[in-house]
Amino acid sequence: MVKRGEIKVMKWTAIILLALLCFPPVVLSDTETIVCTYNTYSDQQGNHKVKDKFELTFILDNNNAKAYIVGNQGSDEVALIPMESGGGVSFIEVTPAGNVMTTAMDKTGASVHSRNTIIDGKIVPTQYYGVCEFKR
Repeated sequence: MVKRGEIKVMKWTAIILLALLCFPPVVLSDTETIVCTYNTYSDQQGNHKVKDKFELTFILDNNNAKAYIVGNQGSDEVALIPMESGGGVSFIEVTPAGNVMTTAMDKTGASVHSRNTIIDGKIVPTQYYGVCEFKR
């Protein structure tokens, strides 16, 4: 003979099992953060020291093979290009204005960030040199 309390336990056990089958637990993405700091840059006039702090932050979503750049206004997806030979990674960002920004990082963390910007119909290229670190 089954007691009333045992029926209640069996009922809740069945409800919990049903919920787990219908609503599997959310799997959290394996993400990594890369912070790149640039101290020098080159333009048409030569090589210069950066006056104001210049950093770029990227988030890698390893489960979905996607990358995002984090900025003042939130984040935007960027193209993620892994380097098959020798390690490293590149990111390609296309701004809403159509300008192309690329960031490359080798396996030691050395990085180059290139901006191919067109302002008033004229190209204004700049290239920044720095180092990136993985933050977990």
